[in-house]
Amino acid sequence: MEIVQPPVIHQTAPTANRRHTVTLKLLFIAALVLLLQLPLGLVNSLRQERAGNREAAHARQIGETIVAPGYNPAVAAAEGYRMVERSLKHSVLVLTLVFAAFFLFETLAGLKLHAVHYGLVGAALCLFYLALLALGEVLPPGQAYVGAAVASSVLIVGYSISVLRSYARAGTIAALLAGEHSVLYVVLRMEDYALLAGTASLFVVLAGIMFFTRNVDWFAQETGAKPA
Repeated sequence: MEIVQPPVIHQTAPTANRRHTVTLKLLFIAALVLLLQLPLGLVNSLRQERAGNREAAHARQIGETIVAPGYNPAVAAAEGYRMVERSLKHSVLVLTLVFAAFFLFETLAGLKLHAVHYGLVGAALCLFYLALLALGEVLPPGQAYVGAAVASSVLIVGYSISVLRSYARAGTIAALLAGEHSVLYVVLRMEDYALLAGTASLFVVLAGIMFFTRNVDWFAQETGAKPA
């Protein structure tokens, strides 16, 4: 009599692509923040070049004509260049906070965001600095900052509606961007207390991240298992 062997049941171990996904995503975000410093460096180089050209043209204008008192486009442009320079110094923080918000939505809401999603959001954030540079040459620094912030934020929020699959989540991103740009503007305007204001903002942000992630089982997130 033929002996029938029982079928072999293969145990499906947790797939490798689900293990340590949180750590890998955090490493990717850190690498992306560093990578985006390359286009921001180009923006800074463009700022230096245009500032030098504008300064030379302003010097010739002073030598040839008498500048009327009041609003001076050349002086306003110089202030705009300075604002761009100081804004770029906070670019790592701005990028990190926005990416952290998307990462938290991805983790807490069970979403799956591709590297392309993060890359396009990063590109929109980089355009903020380029728009600030361009608008700063034709508008007062305050108006240039608002225009650049609104343009960049509209891009990100509109994209977030589709990526995050929720108007409420996109609204949270909009609130984050509004708060972030507002705080950054205050920090840029504060000469003596800029470091203090920036440090206090970091404490608030870190406290918020700790609060919203206090109940997250990171070990379960790492292995892809369901939290207990």
